[in-house]
Amino acid sequence: MRLATAEEIECWDELVAANPDGGNPLQGKAFAETKQEHGWVPRYIIHELSKAPVAAMYLTRRVSGFGQLWYCPQGPGVADLTQLKAIVKDLEKQPAFLIKLEPLLPQDLASKMGGLGLVKPPRQVQYNSHTIVVDLTPEPETILASFRQKTRYNVRLAERKGVTVEAVPTTLESMDQMYALMSATQGRAGFYLRDQAYFNDFWSRHAESGAGQQFFAYADGKILAGAYVVYLGQYGLYKDGGSIREQTELQAPYALQWGAMEWLKQHGVTKYDMHGTPPADQIDDPKHPLAGLARFKTGFCSEVTEYLGAWDLAVQPTKYKLWRRAGERAAMALEQRLRHRLFY
Repeated sequence: MRLATAEEIECWDELVAANPDGGNPLQGKAFAETKQEHGWVPRYIIHELSKAPVAAMYLTRRVSGFGQLWYCPQGPGVADLTQLKAIVKDLEKQPAFLIKLEPLLPQDLASKMGGLGLVKPPRQVQYNSHTIVVDLTPEPETILASFRQKTRYNVRLAERKGVTVEAVPTTLESMDQMYALMSATQGRAGFYLRDQAYFNDFWSRHAESGAGQQFFAYADGKILAGAYVVYLGQYGLYKDGGSIREQTELQAPYALQWGAMEWLKQHGVTKYDMHGTPPADQIDDPKHPLAGLARFKTGFCSEVTEYLGAWDLAVQPTKYKLWRRAGERAAMALEQRLRHRLFY
């Protein structure tokens, strides 16, 4: 492994898109630069594997009393365990006490991860280790026909009722509108919402780099729902969204998702990750905290995609044990109390 050159960093997203997994927006340069403004230092690494290189972006930070922590969000971009094993060997001698990896490989490989020297942590970082991934390779009418009957009906109902979906520029006004929609949704769903400065930075950087797009669903000129989608290579991710409680009979969120999918398909995306559901064995549990989201998202694809999620490489085992026992909780609490932001 080696540090990427200045020229490689300049065209970083192209290198990530060429990875064996087809690319992921959370490995992109815009995400790295966003996190750089919020406590992390990105490292752009090239893993020189035997068949093809893997461009991997690691977010790093120094933790008092422990040393360096590295985190590879939704990466490294490997296609199989053989490639992951080679990268783990690259990482074993790096100057960190912990390297957290998040390859988008199938969950059924979990039993083999211990053989690579990786440990399953109690906490996940991203929310899409269980998710809905919609295949965007067929023609639009075929994609629409693959949705559940009620979802197809709601998409068409929204269109009949005059709901329109637009890809809008990311401006100060549109970001304020988007954050207001998310805040309204948070009030109903009770999830944690970062401050608006973080989202403004994230949205604007991705829009400027061509790696993100904001969408609004309208009726009679009024914004009913919004979504922000990021994409890189073949992979699109429903990153943020929200809606108002009024005029729910118009089914604007269904039209919004379908409009985003059509737009992504036109821009070469073949996989659309709807970012989080309950695990497959809990997808129909009405008592699950994400039951409402599960009903909505499985209307677009009934199969839950389950990834490995986060795994830890304990480069310094003694420090890692202390981190697992109390260090991580203390670091997360301190970050929240002093800087009013999430640790990861």
